[in-house]
Amino acid sequence: MSGRQRTPVSRLVPGLTGRGVLLASPADVEAVRTNLAADGVALAEVEGATDAMRTAQAAIARALRLPESGGRNLDALVDALRDLAVWWPEDERVVLLWHDAGRLVDADLPGFLILTEILRTATSELGPGGRIGDRQFETVAFVERHGVRTIAEASS
Repeated sequence: MSGRQRTPVSRLVPGLTGRGVLLASPADVEAVRTNLAADGVALAEVEGATDAMRTAQAAIARALRLPESGGRNLDALVDALRDLAVWWPEDERVVLLWHDAGRLVDADLPGFLILTEILRTATSELGPGGRIGDRQFETVAFVERHGVRTIAEASS
């Protein structure tokens, strides 16, 4: 990577939990967005209903500007994430903000775990060597309840 330091999201926004896919309270959306944008991170935001795995997968693919096949096929999603530099040529640091991720946790926990494992794997595979085309990629999943604390609660 050029110019920018690879600062993990957990350092930019203390209080979030997780690795690769960090969990945050919906109450902290603006704080997360503001801190990441202030550090020059490109934000991709998942919008819309994500209470079924395939619906969530399609919304993630749309937010990340991935090919339509990445929204329908898990293998295609994995492949498209490996090529994140193609879809985000101007941005070396991309964070996926997954709003209402808790809806999928409540409706389809196995589906949530499958998608978060794919996203977590993409985080670890993208950019570990600092090669041209590498990207820093992480996900912040906003989840209500399930033991997820607000940033203020985590820092007290």
